[in-house]
This record gives sequence, structure tokens and C-alpha cells, in this order.
Amino acid sequence: MTILVDHQQRRNMILESAFSLFAEEGYSGVTYQKIANRCGISRTSIYKYFQNKEQIFTYAVKLATGNLNTMVEKVLDRKEWTSLEKIVRILHLTVRMLEDNRIFLTVILDYVLIQKHSGKDVKRRVRHHTFGMKFLLSRLLREAMTAGELAIRNVDTAASHLYGILESYVLNLTVTEILDAKDCLELIDQYLENLKL
Repeated sequence: MTILVDHQQRRNMILESAFSLFAEEGYSGVTYQKIANRCGISRTSIYKYFQNKEQIFTYAVKLATGNLNTMVEKVLDRKEWTSLEKIVRILHLTVRMLEDNRIFLTVILDYVLIQKHSGKDVKRRVRHHTFGMKFLLSRLLREAMTAGELAIRNVDTAASHLYGILESYVLNLTVTEILDAKDCLELIDQYLENLKL
């Protein structure tokens, strides 16, 4: 009797298991064997889906951020909300997602540092992963300015400032632990309030 395997389901199970392992043990502490053990499958079965640990990690990050992307798309689809309301909701969702994944953010920082020390171009990869949010913020700020909701001299600068608040919050979550989610949200809200003047 042949057992049918849902390959997409198995692939997602591997990624979810790996995600929790990376959060528990850090990037360096996770091996193919540990992922296989967590999944209850053989190491060779994992190779059918992923070439190496780095690829698993990259896809695990995409899986985790995919939930945020889905929530952002739902916000963007709400025609009754103004561009400013969409900006606020997207930034609030992002801060909460960062808060919920604080441990995994530490793993990502660990991974980036490992990549940097091995001579890889981390700037390019980081820019690639951050471009979407910066572009979205610029687009929504431009729409809010056109609609008379905000008074902005330079949209790209304003988007960079808002993104900088998010970056500061990530640094805080992974290293300093000075700023909490409430403080970050107040900074965002105050910055946007100042753009109304």
C-alpha cells in the first residue's frame, strides 16, 4: 500500500519545527539531525525539501514574516480606512509581531553576525528584506499627503524615520531591552501626529 505524502504540508512542518528550534537553540546550535528529530523524519527526507540549514533558516524567516504580510494585505484592502489609518495599523501590527517573535529576532541577529564574520554581503541581504516595508511606508505616506492627511516635506525621509523607529525597536528587543512595545507605539503615534501640523 502506497502512503501519499502532502509535500507542502511536510515542508511547512519542517519549517515550523526548525523555527522553534532556532528560537530555542540559536542558529549555530541547530543541526539537520536536530531538525529531523523534532520532525520525526530522517535527515535524508529533509534533503528532499531543502539543500542546507541556511536555506531552511531563510524559508523559516519567510514563513514567519508571511503572517505579517497577510495581515498587512488585509489592512491595505480596507477601502473605508484612510491612508493614515492604514499606516498606523500596519506599524502597530509590525511592532506586535516583533514583540511576539523577540526570541527569533535574536536568532536572526546571531545569523546575520555569523554571515558577516564569514565575509558574506549582509548589507545586500538586509536591504532586500527591508525594502518592501520602506516602499510601502513611502507609498502610504505619499497617499496621505496627497489626501491632505499629512504635511510632509520629504516622503522618503519620513518613511526612513518611521522605519528607523522599527529598527531601533528590533535592536532594543535583541540587545538593550530598554524600550517596550507601548513606548515604541507612542513614538510612532507621536511622529505621525507631528506630521499633521
